[in-house]
Amino acid sequence: MSKSIEKSFVILCVSGLLFACNMTGEKVMDRGPLKIYFSETTNEKIVGEFADYWIQEKYIGARPQNIKITEDKTNDIFQIRLILRKDFSAETKINFEELKLLDQIQQDLNTFVFQEKKCELVICDNKFQTLSTPIPLIPEQ
Repeated sequence: MSKSIEKSFVILCVSGLLFACNMTGEKVMDRGPLKIYFSETTNEKIVGEFADYWIQEKYIGARPQNIKITEDKTNDIFQIRLILRKDFSAETKINFEELKLLDQIQQDLNTFVFQEKKCELVICDNKFQTLSTPIPLIPEQ
């Protein structure tokens, strides 16, 4: 093999490896239209159980859905970071019916999926920045 072909092959392999790896240190679980982002330290089994539950309960709609699971080490809870819709902002009010549904989802997740370490739902913008925590597990000080 010529040197230029070898160099091209090495560059191709390195490029492929870089594109295959998520450079943010996060992993992604891809379940069709559902993508769940989580850190290297998060138990992949619990992420899989969450994905199975989310799909089983038909919370996945017609459009692709991105969710991020983070661990709040200070309060020892998981945060399920949801992007509800593009037009949702910090000023958007959640109506009573939506609040009841979010509360029920959070309770069910804590009963069926997150039994050892509880979770709370966090409403986020499209970059997973917190807009609101409708039903916080730890009351704000």
